[in-house]
Amino acid sequence: MRQNSFDALRILAALAVMASHAWQVTSGELDPDVLYRLSGGQMTLGALAVTVFFGMSGYLVMGSWERRPDVAAFARARALRIWPALIVVVAVTVGLIGPALSSEFGYWSSPLTWAYGQNLWLHQPPGGQRFLPGVFETNPLPQVVNGPLWTLEYEVECYAALLALGAARLLTRESVTALAVALAVIVWRVPGAQEQPWLYLPLAFSVGAALQAWNARLPWRRDLALAALLFVVAGVAGEDLRTFASTFGLYAVLYVARSRRLAGWGRWGDPSYGIYLWGMLVQQIVVALGLGLTPAANLLLSVPVTVALAYASWHLVERRALALKDKPSVHSCAQTTPP
Repeated sequence: MRQNSFDALRILAALAVMASHAWQVTSGELDPDVLYRLSGGQMTLGALAVTVFFGMSGYLVMGSWERRPDVAAFARARALRIWPALIVVVAVTVGLIGPALSSEFGYWSSPLTWAYGQNLWLHQPPGGQRFLPGVFETNPLPQVVNGPLWTLEYEVECYAALLALGAARLLTRESVTALAVALAVIVWRVPGAQEQPWLYLPLAFSVGAALQAWNARLPWRRDLALAALLFVVAGVAGEDLRTFASTFGLYAVLYVARSRRLAGWGRWGDPSYGIYLWGMLVQQIVVALGLGLTPAANLLLSVPVTVALAYASWHLVERRALALKDKPSVHSCAQTTPP
């Protein structure tokens, strides 16, 4: 059992994404989202949760590189974390859920069906998500199959940027801090920057990485965490929520994550990534079946199913894939095997 609260916060963030989507899949609108209304349209609850994910990811991945600055090992570990569970979700979506729910007789002959597999390349087409023909077309949020997949492209790009800096021996406390400060200033001051995911998601990731880089020298204190939260509250009332959540807010999140206040949530595994991958898909299925047509009912039906799928994903796919990351390669075994 890991004696920190990272597992708990990841699970809570994944469930917050589902809560945000419960309003969207039942109404087709962003407006009912509670944080979207309170902040004057600055962020949804789901967007705030994704910011938390990216900040914790930057913190943990930077720590991984500091412990083992090996290019091949780093790339292998990140790939094993992202793709195995994603492959399963995409395959089940295209091969089982799509044909079961599609209203199109030509489902398998449609180019959209095969194009959906391009989600594995982590690149969404310009202007929107990848659809499946005849799937969810009458839902309040029509045709959106699995919205959260779009963020994975930016997550992997952040991994790649960190790896490139590390391989070039440019990944220092000073460089990652300078990058975080530069992105914060751009997102804060440049008009329209707060709406660009290629800026605000790397901001959260780089702030997390910078906090890891200065981890041993930072004063991790409760009063500072509470003060940081006040900036986030001020951002809700003002116009700087995304910037303050991605900077001050992440200090508060990581203060809690580093503590033992919520330790033990990972004793049965880490379902957070599985919840993120399966959540909206299950929520859309529930709506398509005419069941969870209100946000509360949607969550009541969707969360247990999603959590069960997420734990199955962890134990049957993710945990087994991650076990491969520390196995020596055939080449290294050949070098160390005595004649």
